[in-house]
Amino acid sequence: MRVDAFDKPGGDLLHLQTYIRGCGEIAARMGLPFDGVILTELSPDLTAFDIVHLSNLDRPLELSLQFRAARRAGKRIVINTFHHSYDDIAHYERRGRGGILGTFSGGLEFGQLEFARTLVRSRHYPELRAALRGAVGKGIRAVQAEVLRGADVIVVAARKEWNDIEREICPLDPDRVRLIRNGFNAPTVNSLPASQRDIDICIAGRIEARKNQIAILEALETLGLAGVFIGAENQNHKGYCSRFRSMIAGSRSNYAGAMTQHEVYAAMSRARVHVAASWFEVSSNVDIEAYVLGCRTVASQCGGTVELLGNDAYYVDPASPTSLLDQIAAALESSRQGVSNSIDLRTGPLESWEDVSAQIFQAYLGSKG
Repeated sequence: MRVDAFDKPGGDLLHLQTYIRGCGEIAARMGLPFDGVILTELSPDLTAFDIVHLSNLDRPLELSLQFRAARRAGKRIVINTFHHSYDDIAHYERRGRGGILGTFSGGLEFGQLEFARTLVRSRHYPELRAALRGAVGKGIRAVQAEVLRGADVIVVAARKEWNDIEREICPLDPDRVRLIRNGFNAPTVNSLPASQRDIDICIAGRIEARKNQIAILEALETLGLAGVFIGAENQNHKGYCSRFRSMIAGSRSNYAGAMTQHEVYAAMSRARVHVAASWFEVSSNVDIEAYVLGCRTVASQCGGTVELLGNDAYYVDPASPTSLLDQIAAALESSRQGVSNSIDLRTGPLESWEDVSAQIFQAYLGSKG
């Protein structure tokens, strides 16, 4: 994985850790040995492994070195792309980030932006300098295409992600692509009926410009509503977090800070509506978790949630205050009218992490099912 995966853990790390646990349980039931190790080295010796599972197509400079290490070792290669639309990222950089940094980064295309970010990261991770040297003259899109063409299995979490990759980087061989969506964990708390829910609006997610909590807070104030915001502050977005704390102190809403997953689930089970309005996503776990726990779900249109929840969720344009106002109000009214989420979790499109891990295990074995 990316060199800072353990220093700055995120959803990608949680994904692969979940795969390791799930595949280990599957292998144990089959009487097969299985062990998974997460490495963040750029040029590791991979001779002792059977499968190399790569991630993060949008961190191509370090990914390319890890890919070449896997090729040198002659290993089967699986990659989770975790690719965000470059159009959505550019929109965020120009309109969502704000400040001097936003003005600067909004004028760069993704390759330039990632090269600059890698240069900054290399101060703390000197091994990245080799990745920078390797990409000079070749181009980031060419590096990404090399990995995609050389991987045995390409895992995407949404049809939109697949389309974005083909539009922005290169065509994909459909025989090597697996559409494996995010799973959901069975709720660890009892989901309350709408009549017993005592939180109107819940907003769970790391506090940062990308997640767009300030825009949500402004919408709630305009609507005269109170929300409960949950999530740790992103220390790389200190200015944004400071502004958020200042605004919420004078608002109707509350900031609950970071919580354990069980505590987040408990809050969702009491909420009528969950709101997310990220500037870019692949496929949001929090949308699915909130839906499973009975929240009427407001999700960003910049992601793959619509492929799972369809017309039973509300979708917002993160750049549009009017969109936020209208969709939050509509979702809350539907809950107050007693409307319940309609997707059957037993037969619908949502899958458990156990189901997802089984598909990953099949990819490791070289089969589709």
